[in-house]
Amino acid sequence: MSVFVARMAASAVLSCLISAALAKPEEHIELPDWNKTVVADHDLGHGVHMLESFGGNIGVLAGERGVLLVDAEYPELNSKVVAAVARVAAQPIRYVVDTHWHWDHVGANSNFAKSGALIISSEQTRRHIVEAQRGGSAPGTPYARDADAIPSLTVGSGTRFHLGGQTVEIIAVPPAHTDGDLIVRYIDADVIQTGDTFFHGFYPDIDIEHGGTIDGMIAFYDTLYRMCGPNTKVIPGHGPIANREDVRAYQAMLREVRNRVARGIAAGLSEEALIASHPLDDLDRQWGGNLIKQPYLLAIVYEDLKSRPAPAGQPSAGR
Repeated sequence: MSVFVARMAASAVLSCLISAALAKPEEHIELPDWNKTVVADHDLGHGVHMLESFGGNIGVLAGERGVLLVDAEYPELNSKVVAAVARVAAQPIRYVVDTHWHWDHVGANSNFAKSGALIISSEQTRRHIVEAQRGGSAPGTPYARDADAIPSLTVGSGTRFHLGGQTVEIIAVPPAHTDGDLIVRYIDADVIQTGDTFFHGFYPDIDIEHGGTIDGMIAFYDTLYRMCGPNTKVIPGHGPIANREDVRAYQAMLREVRNRVARGIAAGLSEEALIASHPLDDLDRQWGGNLIKQPYLLAIVYEDLKSRPAPAGQPSAGR
């Protein structure tokens, strides 16, 4: 069972829930006992590791002059993450890449920055963090004012690292989970890290308030599949290591979810009536066993489709 089961933490609510005006159901999220929460290390070969714990998966690559991390986890787990990295490499953590702005991926930015790391993100992610800090959160809570938590370097379409004898590509993708998603490709290791553009094994969250769209996610999986070879290892935002066939299966599931919601809208169903009709019960058996449940996903997709025209080749939601 994934460590993500039923508990992404309160910050996920802050980051991902759309406004109450849209009548979207909320997910009940329980925080763990941080003292008992484990950070597991998965060695993917060629010097690349995945750290898996309560929040987003972390990618690790060590070079002679320092360590690159992709995503930062919760601050409550920072000491355990640092200890796990120290078991992989003796070098200091020099670079941290934020795949997007949600707290379970950027919460420990400040910890790493204060220790000398350069925080890197897309311009959109930096802007969302800055805006969230203007919300007046109390010290010690998510997105409290903290200049060190704000990325210092932003990338446009992408950039490259040359570290530890390997080439690492940071790639900006069109809006999918958010409008500022980055993915990371460890070229020599044949590993791709997706952030929350891809959840492995269960329904996704889509931050439609910050530019995410179900159509963007579905379209992105064509790109991700083409980037993968038969042996490519995919580090998802949450869940276990995946391969390109897992990506195709996930795309098929999301496309089916989208089509069913679009048909309900075209038939004149309200959001509440659509949810009450339980159109995803058969999919729940495989995909509904984690945090994101059917009512929540249906509401996200309903609001998303009602707010935009369908792209070419996709059923219209109707109005």
